[in-house]
Amino acid sequence: MYRKASLRSFFMVLLCLVLHTGHAQDFDRLYGDSTTPALAQPLQWVVVPKDSVASPDAFAAGEPWGFQPYTNKTVLPTSERYDVWATFSLPASEPPQTWFIRLPGQVIFKASLFSRAPQGGWLVQAAGEALAPADWSLRTRVPSFELQTRGDRMQTYYLRYENNRPITGQPMLLSPVEYVDGASRVGVVIGLMWGMFSVLAMLSLAAFAIAHNRVFLWFGAVVVTLMFTQLVLIGYGGWRMWPQSVHLNQVMAWVSAALSMAAGAWFCAHASYARSGHPLVYRLLVAITAGSLLLAGLMAIDRNLIPRDLRNLWLALATVAILGSLVWMSLRGQAWNLLLLLGTAPIGLAALARLSYNVGWVMHIEATQAAGVLSAMVGLLWIFCVLAWRSRAALFSNHRSAALATYDPASGLMLPRMVESRLAQMLLRTRHRRIECGIVMLRWLDQTPSPDELSDHKRSTALSRIGEILRRCARDMDTVVRYEENLFLILVEGPVNREAVSEISTRIQAACIRLADKLGESNAFNLHIAIWHGTPGDENGQKILNSLQTRLRRMNSGPKRYVQFVDVAGEPASLPAEDYISREDLLAKIDAIEVSHPALHDEKSAPQRVPVR
Repeated sequence: MYRKASLRSFFMVLLCLVLHTGHAQDFDRLYGDSTTPALAQPLQWVVVPKDSVASPDAFAAGEPWGFQPYTNKTVLPTSERYDVWATFSLPASEPPQTWFIRLPGQVIFKASLFSRAPQGGWLVQAAGEALAPADWSLRTRVPSFELQTRGDRMQTYYLRYENNRPITGQPMLLSPVEYVDGASRVGVVIGLMWGMFSVLAMLSLAAFAIAHNRVFLWFGAVVVTLMFTQLVLIGYGGWRMWPQSVHLNQVMAWVSAALSMAAGAWFCAHASYARSGHPLVYRLLVAITAGSLLLAGLMAIDRNLIPRDLRNLWLALATVAILGSLVWMSLRGQAWNLLLLLGTAPIGLAALARLSYNVGWVMHIEATQAAGVLSAMVGLLWIFCVLAWRSRAALFSNHRSAALATYDPASGLMLPRMVESRLAQMLLRTRHRRIECGIVMLRWLDQTPSPDELSDHKRSTALSRIGEILRRCARDMDTVVRYEENLFLILVEGPVNREAVSEISTRIQAACIRLADKLGESNAFNLHIAIWHGTPGDENGQKILNSLQTRLRRMNSGPKRYVQFVDVAGEPASLPAEDYISREDLLAKIDAIEVSHPALHDEKSAPQRVPVR
């Protein structure tokens, strides 16, 4: 007896588990813990011939219509010949409550919601492809309707679906909080898309201007068309760009997808060098480009010129052909195309983002769209980095002549001809703004050109190290120039105080003394530094340079002071009390200054490279 009862219970549980997969379901949920109201009448649906039912009054007749329960596996068989009507009821509530119906994220030709008006008629809310986005009942990305319960009796609603293909998604009944939360997430996705895609498009234009490589232009076209396609799929196009146009609302998704395919095929044709290495593959990619442009043009005229299944087939075959051509060329020896192929994989995943929501793989459409945007950006950034890495040689070659005309190849500093224009502009700015600037002139002592090859090599290496020290100690905005054979110049932009200019010279002296001690050559990097600081008056730049050179010549035979400030007339601004300072005393003073300046202390701890002899 007990065994029979146990077997009966087991089979009842098993039957419940089997039947659970097709249980009646009212509405889908946006989140797993979303709250839905208890319905007075569950959601049911029925198929009717197209345009045979004009209003819900027809269902009030006595004849049975054969409504079926809506389950989680229901597929509404809408087509060009059949419509689907669905009905449900909300119970009375006091006070009245507001809810929102959100239809599936896939494109629906037209959906209408019928509700009883207080006077007894029917209030109709409509949305979908057949209407301009501005005429939708709610200005949203996907068809949505607002519901409100009544306090005196239950409210019955009817949904009419008009679509050219079956509808697999389930409608959602959302609370106002969840509805607003979904809208705010959409704003974040759109802002993220505009920002990331725009930056990448600007980088492509900048790379083209620098490298003069048209591949960056075609890549920019891919970025722009793909961004436009993603915006259309999200619903931003109908929401903001063409809210009054029914035609654009119906065709722009196909037009943007075809343009993206054409741009991608054209980019791959040129970036993969298929024209010279694989002529047949190049012709295939050109044919895909031309076919996609033709498809975009025909769709812009009338979307009914090409059947929907044929459009989907073309886009699918074009995608497979582009990826297959990159794989083929990679296997045939051009491993470079494998790097492009790795970037197209995330872009392909982005194209599947909307599909993953439509087939029910992901419940949250905003999360799906954000994942699609990020996936596309990862692929595009990878391709851009690959293009930049490949174009580095061409970039260096294009700018070699400009670099040789601006920089000294031995020291890496600017040539003397840059002083005239930059010094005049700096003095004019400081005079006009009444601020202070600085000019530092340095003389490299005990170093003259030698006919000995070994000595000349050592001098060139030391000159390169001097240039590194000057560039590192100067600020980014300052100009460092090799003015003469053993004479260097630093134009310190204002506003800058006297202590900051003195700090630059201190850092230079400290770096040179330490490098000389490290190499065991005490006289290799001896410098005399003359500094001018102030607001220029009527004097010009040449007068200031002459005063600095005069001061440096006097320092050779005058007091052994390595750093001196001068006034405009060329005389020392302040003479030291003592006439001679030993090298050890100078290094001790530099160490004392660095203890009180953390920035200089960091400079001391920086490693120095030993030149190759």
